[in-house]
Amino acid sequence: MKKIKVLSLLAALVLTCTSCAALSTENINEATQYASSSALETELFSDRDYDTSYDEEEAVIIELDDETVTIDEEGTYLLSGTISDGSVIIDAPDDAKIQLILDGCNITSSSSAAIYVKNADKVFITTSEDSVNTLTNTTGFEADGDTNVDGVIFSKADLTLNGEGTLIIDSVQNGIVSKDELVITSGTYEITSEGHGLQGKDDIAIFDGYFTITAGEDAIHGKNSDDPSLGYVVIEGGEFTIDSGDDAIHAESDLVINGGNIDILSCTEGLEGNTVTVTQGTVSIISSDDAVNAAGSSGDTMTADSTCFVKIEGGTLDITTDGDGIDSNGDLIITGGYITISGPENSGNGSLDYAGTGSITGGTIIAAGMAGMEMNMSEATQGSILVSTGNQTSGTTITVTNESGEEILSFIPSTSYSCVLISSPELEVGQTYTVSCGSYSESITLEDYISGQTMGMGGRIPDGENMPFEAPEGGFEGGVPGDFRGPGGRGFEEGTPPSFPSN
Repeated sequence: MKKIKVLSLLAALVLTCTSCAALSTENINEATQYASSSALETELFSDRDYDTSYDEEEAVIIELDDETVTIDEEGTYLLSGTISDGSVIIDAPDDAKIQLILDGCNITSSSSAAIYVKNADKVFITTSEDSVNTLTNTTGFEADGDTNVDGVIFSKADLTLNGEGTLIIDSVQNGIVSKDELVITSGTYEITSEGHGLQGKDDIAIFDGYFTITAGEDAIHGKNSDDPSLGYVVIEGGEFTIDSGDDAIHAESDLVINGGNIDILSCTEGLEGNTVTVTQGTVSIISSDDAVNAAGSSGDTMTADSTCFVKIEGGTLDITTDGDGIDSNGDLIITGGYITISGPENSGNGSLDYAGTGSITGGTIIAAGMAGMEMNMSEATQGSILVSTGNQTSGTTITVTNESGEEILSFIPSTSYSCVLISSPELEVGQTYTVSCGSYSESITLEDYISGQTMGMGGRIPDGENMPFEAPEGGFEGGVPGDFRGPGGRGFEEGTPPSFPSN
């Protein structure tokens, strides 16, 4: 019998290279600088999480043949064959570590999980090279005593998935559920679920893999109702294609994107957590509500919350939204990256919406939305320009040129717009720039880092020029210019919200 080693060399390289300090959650916290979860203090991935090797001579070989199988001892188990209505159940001692090798399995259960981990210390599910494995629940889930089994793979212990094969999940409720940690380091996953696609109670940590997830609720869902510091999600890499009926990626505490290519084709909200941090990677979002949302401890209510933030340190974000592009009920911090936002096409939302401070010290953002709720940055160490462009149709190119007529920025929004926010390290104080789109063209000399400080109902409306609408003399009822808050910020202290004319 041959001994198969697929990723052991990769794991060794990953754990010895200097760049992999990023795998430590201590370094993730240092990178975010705002991380609020004390849960992110241990390493995300162990040596064994990466290792897909196994020894066939030492493995217990199980040929599935339409009967439920129960595993009650530590070891490595090589599974193939079919169960037409039953399960593979793991009910082992508290200290048992068990590896399941799926080598062409087709397991269907009409009333429970196809793979049910009742008890163990940790379980590793590995797809063998080039294998295709299908796990299905066809009708629903029956509770096991006090345990609400609700996933095609359901684990009450720490769960790691890896491999060089394909795992296909089809569920009338959730796809893969861990009531402790859920770690994925490699493999190909095709998940169709009426509930959540991936769900982890303590955390979800993904190092790599190929994921196609179609979910009726959240595609990736981290939540711990007992400990609000847990339920965090960290993505280091991987290829993701997501269609979700609710959030694409949801963390009840911290959501950290450190890499990967994430293509969110449809969702209500794209990236949501108490805190959202993006350091690397490519993220594309099409959302019906907020594309990136730091909801804070107040949940979805529009109130200021000092515990939450959105921070963009690097990577690429391409957003198309009917809601807010980036919404933080705390601070918005941009230190790097390249961000483009198309939308919203309604004046009740804005490309940016933050309740605390909006600061930019690096990176590029080009946002095209409607003027009613649009916000500029409140703090900047580079040029940040907000202009009202008049109504422009989708596909109308935005260009920014310098005094020599050289194009320094360009963007083609996929939605109609009447207001544009532009910030880039190439925009320098004392220089004049021309912003053009359609029939609109305006030359703007940057006398300070922020030009066009007007904010819509999402924030302050200070005195000054370059306002996308005309404020009534003496300010608005219930507030004065420079101290006005709308429903995207801290609420109206008195009076009623003013109405804004469209451009």
